[in-house]
Amino acid sequence: MSTPLNTIFSWFEEGDVPTTDQFQQTFSSFRHLDEKIKMDDVTGLNEALKALSTPTSTGHPEDQNAHSSVLAKLNASNLTPANVEQWREKLNIALMATIDGIETTGNVYTKLQIGAIMSGLQAKDEELLGHIKKIDDLLVSDDINLDKLQEIVDYIKENREQIKLVQQAIANGSSDDKLRLLGNYSSWGTATFQNQFNDLVFGKIKNIENEIASEKITYEQRVRGDSVIKHDLNTLSFVMDAYDTVTMFTVPLKVRRINTNTIEVLFDSVPPNIIQLTIKKL
Repeated sequence: MSTPLNTIFSWFEEGDVPTTDQFQQTFSSFRHLDEKIKMDDVTGLNEALKALSTPTSTGHPEDQNAHSSVLAKLNASNLTPANVEQWREKLNIALMATIDGIETTGNVYTKLQIGAIMSGLQAKDEELLGHIKKIDDLLVSDDINLDKLQEIVDYIKENREQIKLVQQAIANGSSDDKLRLLGNYSSWGTATFQNQFNDLVFGKIKNIENEIASEKITYEQRVRGDSVIKHDLNTLSFVMDAYDTVTMFTVPLKVRRINTNTIEVLFDSVPPNIIQLTIKKL
């Protein structure tokens, strides 16, 4: 039988002389390392072992649906499409190529599909080659009309770059400063490209308008970038309109008044096309 700790403590207070019986009771109250502890002496051990031996606990390791709402099964059968995408992102395989299965969910063609596509392209290619051969046969004939057609084809080949620039100018509103003039306009000045010729024509028209104007209240000029303009309107009060002559959009710019007859216009960036300026005196 063990002795309570407070009793043992009272035998060993300062000035006490413990007896042999007190020493024996003290050491008998504790277990020696060589003494084995019986299972019945461990509180609650038998009850815990009984709980582990119940059918519910023993079947848990074999239950394939245990925690299936939070854990993935070995065969991944409980993963939703969202779970699959999350795993792909985590494993850095989201862009991995996949082939169509039972459902058409793949993102690459199979070998058979590619073969079918190539067969279709080859058939179209052979059809196109047949048409080209017919055209070649016609061009080598003695038909005068076909000779004219050959001249047109030769012209297109020789001037392909210029034709491409014209197409771009029409389709995309590109600049006309690369379109070379075909005619000779030496009497008009040194105009080599279309944009230079346009500027010359515009300048001549404006000179005629200025000569016949009785009272000058507006001034127009075309520019290709930052410019100093002499408008001769004799005023500091005016309104100005500026627009791209190709895209027809209004262009933002800054205006500095140098004096009553001269201004400076500044653009945020070099405009791609000719800019039409109209100054109206207030």
